[in-house]
Amino acid sequence: MDNSKNSSQPLYFKIVLGGAFAVIVFMLFALARSTYRDLFQVGSYIEASTASIEEQKENLASKPSELAYASSSRYREKIAKELLGRKLPGEEVIILTNVEQRFEDFLPQKNQSSKNYELLTAPQKWLRYIFGI
Repeated sequence: MDNSKNSSQPLYFKIVLGGAFAVIVFMLFALARSTYRDLFQVGSYIEASTASIEEQKENLASKPSELAYASSSRYREKIAKELLGRKLPGEEVIILTNVEQRFEDFLPQKNQSSKNYELLTAPQKWLRYIFGI
């Protein structure tokens, strides 16, 4: 009888051991779940990419005139003039756009600080100095 008391572990040791076992089981569960999610996300990414590629192939097949223009020498000349700045001697390149830009878009923006610094409290001054509020 006395032998059985000596061989049994104290209660706190059993609690700690049970808690450690629970933590290990939970970590293994979280690892398995994370791995499964990553694999599922990779599969869904592949499916989405495949669908996108098929859609682009259909768009490309439906527009043979644009493909012919993109492979023509006119298109290469246009790109060379617009992007690389290459032009023939005595030639001027004018690029027309459809986007309207107003003159105000090019002006620097004015600060809209309507409050006077003398009227602000000390914490408000610090907030404005640090965070630009």
